[in-house]
Parts: sequence; C-alpha cells; structure tokens
Amino acid sequence: MTRDHNIAAHTEKDTKQTILEATVDLIRNEGFSCATMRNIAAKAETNLALVNYHYGSKEKLLADAVKMLLSTFDDAFNVLEDDTLPPRERLKGFFVRYIEELKRYPGMARQMLDQRHLIMSSLDEYARYCKMMRLEKILQAIQEITGEQDKNKLMMMQLQIYGAIVVPVIMLSSLPEDKSDFIPVFNPPAIEEQIDGLFERYFQ
Repeated sequence: MTRDHNIAAHTEKDTKQTILEATVDLIRNEGFSCATMRNIAAKAETNLALVNYHYGSKEKLLADAVKMLLSTFDDAFNVLEDDTLPPRERLKGFFVRYIEELKRYPGMARQMLDQRHLIMSSLDEYARYCKMMRLEKILQAIQEITGEQDKNKLMMMQLQIYGAIVVPVIMLSSLPEDKSDFIPVFNPPAIEEQIDGLFERYFQ
C-alpha cells in the first residue's frame, strides 16, 4: 500500500467522521427535523455528494448519529452498572437519567424507534446495540428484583418496562409546546414519581 493511498484512506475516514459529528451537533442544537442532508453537508462544510457517498442514505446516517448520541449517556449507564446499589434503585436511576437525557434532544426517542429496522438488520448490529444499551445489566436488575430465571420472560419484562416509561415521553414530545388543547386534564408527574408508581404495581 503506497503512502498516497494511506493519506487518501485517512482523509476519507476523517471526512466520514466529520459528517457524523456534524449530524450529531445539528441534532443536539436544532433537533431531528433540521437534520436534512443539505443542512448536514453545510454543517460539515462538505458537499452533498460526499455525504451520500459515505452514508448512502439519510436513514443510515441518522442511525449512526443515534448510536453516537447513545454513547454519551454515560451518566445513566454508570448508575445501571453500580452493583453497590439495590437492583430497583439501579433500574430507577438508569431510567431517570436516561429520560432526562432524551428530553434534551427533542424527538430523539422517537427517532430511535424509527431506526429499529436498521438496529435489527443483522445479528451483529443487534449485538452491538444490546452492548451499547447495557441490555444484560437491565435484565440482571430485573432478575434480581423478581427472581425470574427465564430469559424470554426477562426480555418481555424489559420491553414492557421500557415501553411504559419511554413511550409517554415520545408521545408528549410529539405534541405542540402548548399542550392544553390536547391533554387538558393530564399533567404528568415528575419522572421519578412515574417510575415509582410503575415499579410499585409491576414488582408487587
């Protein structure tokens, strides 16, 4: 391999990373609705053809951006991995911090669900996603709380708990800022109270 080839390969990798980082910055600062291919190219100070060359589609680029954003949820994952805490406190602490982080990025939770077909596109992709989301740690906490040993049942519990906590956040984030016309009698309590109420019913 020649020196010129090495330089070209390095430059290509840098360009792809620059595009990805620009996409993440755009999502953080302006939300997913502003993450168009043209806006991403402008943010990355490159041309649209190069964005398409490196990622092929907006869906693939946004999926990689979501993965990169998830890797910044260290505060939530650190609580989940703190085995000195009781399992119920680990699980609650994880979801509280996870939801707080999702709320910082409008529409991120919805976008994550929209990208599930890419996450599930292969066993390798799914394995990476599970490792990134610390799925085994979530299942371990549920197992400690319930005493359940069946992996399939633990997986179902994880899906149910995740859905009960995250789906309301997705639904509320889809509404206009003035929600009075849509939910005139519903004022959601703090996320801590929501999780405590769910756990009291779920883990009886």
